[in-house]
Amino acid sequence: MTDQPSLPASLGNAIHIPAFKLALIGALILILLVPMGFVGGLIGERESRASAVSREVSGLWGGPQLLIGPVLIVPYSILRVTTVGERRVEEVQGRHAVFLPEALAIKGESKTTTLHRSIFEVPVYSSDLAFEGRFQAPRISDVAAQVHEIRWRDAVLAVAISDVSGLKATINGVINGTETLPFDPSIGIPGVNLTGVHLKLSDVSSLALSNDPAGAVTLPAFSFRFDLRLNGSGTLDFAPVAKDTSVDLSADWPHPSFGGAFLPVEREIKNNGFTARWYVPHLARSVPQSWNLNDGGIERMRPYGFGIRFFTPVDFYKLISRATKYVVMFLGVGFMAVFLLEFRSKHRIHPVQYFFVGFAMVFFYVLLLSFAEHIGFIRACVLAAGATGTLLALYVGRVQLSAMRGLAALVLFLVLYGLLYLILQAEDYSLITGAILGFVLLATIMFSTLKVNWSGITAIRSTPVEGSLNTP
Repeated sequence: MTDQPSLPASLGNAIHIPAFKLALIGALILILLVPMGFVGGLIGERESRASAVSREVSGLWGGPQLLIGPVLIVPYSILRVTTVGERRVEEVQGRHAVFLPEALAIKGESKTTTLHRSIFEVPVYSSDLAFEGRFQAPRISDVAAQVHEIRWRDAVLAVAISDVSGLKATINGVINGTETLPFDPSIGIPGVNLTGVHLKLSDVSSLALSNDPAGAVTLPAFSFRFDLRLNGSGTLDFAPVAKDTSVDLSADWPHPSFGGAFLPVEREIKNNGFTARWYVPHLARSVPQSWNLNDGGIERMRPYGFGIRFFTPVDFYKLISRATKYVVMFLGVGFMAVFLLEFRSKHRIHPVQYFFVGFAMVFFYVLLLSFAEHIGFIRACVLAAGATGTLLALYVGRVQLSAMRGLAALVLFLVLYGLLYLILQAEDYSLITGAILGFVLLATIMFSTLKVNWSGITAIRSTPVEGSLNTP
């Protein structure tokens, strides 16, 4: 009966048992998650800084825009009678009726540009929009049954604009195709918590407005047309205020994201821009054609807004944040690559040296973040991967005392970072791509380590330990 080999007595030898070293590698991965947490915090801090700069620039150029209108607002009053004791008290209360247009067609073109603030870039747009439509003759009886007075001369045509600082030209309205009148600032109605512009219909001579206490219709049907030049950033949305609302929009932005309550009925996206057309009937929204402003503001149209988001497909902060989610898999694969190189060599690698390898792989994300802010994600990925891969190749080659193993390490790490880049570029398919690559890498590692003597007893007795406490 042969004698069974005894277990190593010293910790210096034990740490080079393959199974024990594999456990240490697992522990190192958990330890390296601590600095990865700081890296994640750094990514979040830089992303917050970029968002703050974007908001600052948007505040100066023009923020996300939502256009609601035009709508017709007509002031009127009702007579409220109450009884105080035996006395009859009459009180006149002011109201505002809101009427939506019969038809509205919007045609527009947007041109985009990129503004720079420090090291940050902010994409913005400038839109030229043409509004054209018509109103039916409004009837106050559709809003209130008993009316004390209708102030037709105070009626206004109002357009709500989420950020009026984006207006870069005067707005002139054309009524009935003949009279041209300028719009004035604000919605034109006190107490309305919306920004925008308005046109006073009392200045339109062809409408012949007069105040009619009897409640008869004195405002005839009319058509309107006006052009609006508007700067903004992020999104450009419209509210379907008419019975039949159509929007035709084109832009030189190649990455549109259509959103809101309605998608375009027609769209065409090319490398140099897009065109899109929306059509929304009033039956698709739960808002009447007229109502009392006290029962619901103009902002009730906001949930039905639709339009375009000027989407940035390569947001490198989000890409780097997604890359950190694969850190455990890539640390494990990197460690196993070094472990396999060690297995085929007579020179052993100390766990501390494994830690240095892992910390260099973690520092790759810091390099990637810092370079991406200055030279873009693709070039930053190439530079960070090249620098990290070269450093690790030189280090592994020096520890193993072999230029060939250093070259093999360089190829392995460059392939590893290349796979990471492919996963990030897959975007919607990043999960399945990462899962398939992870499965292939796992299978490769499993079959590559079939000949590893995991007990390591013979190897420890016969192989000198490089970098250990027992190495002279």
